Amino acid sequence: MDNGEVSSGFIDADRWSGGQGFTDKEEIYVSPSGYARLFRCLRYNRLHIVKALKPEFVGNPFYEQALRKEFDLGYGLEHAHICRVLGWETLSDLGHCIVMEYIDGLTLRSFMEQGKLTPELARKFIGELCEALGYLHARQIVHRDLKPDNILITHNGTNVKLIDFGLSDSDDYDILKLPAGTRYYLAPEALKPGQPLDCRADIYSLGVLMGEMAEVLKDKKLASISRKCTRRNPSERYSSTTQVRQALEGRTVSFLPLWIAGALLLMGVLGYGIYYYANTHSRSVSFPVYGNYSLPVEQWPDTITQHRPPSF
Repeated sequence: MDNGEVSSGFIDADRWSGGQGFTDKEEIYVSPSGYARLFRCLRYNRLHIVKALKPEFVGNPFYEQALRKEFDLGYGLEHAHICRVLGWETLSDLGHCIVMEYIDGLTLRSFMEQGKLTPELARKFIGELCEALGYLHARQIVHRDLKPDNILITHNGTNVKLIDFGLSDSDDYDILKLPAGTRYYLAPEALKPGQPLDCRADIYSLGVLMGEMAEVLKDKKLASISRKCTRRNPSERYSSTTQVRQALEGRTVSFLPLWIAGALLLMGVLGYGIYYYANTHSRSVSFPVYGNYSLPVEQWPDTITQHRPPSF
């Protein structure tokens, strides 16, 4: 460089940038039953995750289509608690790939196994999952594989990051709609071929996950919410993640017609009158108690046998 030449950046910066290719690729995960594998690698001195097909699936139209569908669903998502999909590329040694952000953390399963879960963190994680799932559901996307292994907890800030959209589905796709997922976390309707799935399938999986947290923490409130999330009949579950979060926070929001509100008010007044009469005449009034955890699990109403809510 001449003395009169002015530089506004680092000297030989191109030599350090690594160009546009990936370097230092390291295989970090191979799905034991699925079709994909993950690599950690460098580009522009930043870590990335590259998702590619296993060698035996490269070139297979079905699996190539599945990988592309995962990219298409994930690429338009921008949410603080969802792993970002950055691009679609073809690498000479791997074939077609999805490029994703690198998340420095560990799975929720590992987090729980290491004894790090607290009641405060459990509610934080569930709230963040509700935000992420609500974002997906507003875009007609069902994750379909929600489980502790597909939830990362960041080392910096202990925040949730939802990953792996390999089995996800959306209303505007008519391909790859076969039953799939981890059976223990699957809603009953997800096991039926051709059965349309909506957000309540994810709510069921979230309920199973909450039940596991409740077992660890011996938390009756989490267990109670888990029970409603995992009803066999989808119409008896929470209809949205907003309702799940409200139940977690002890809030309910309802919008009732005036005549229903008036009828409820009248029932309340009558109920108070009965209560007052019973007490002033030294008689006891017995009311049913719900959420009785002294009952055996087998007697809990309408719960799916493949998943049992916490038994305490």
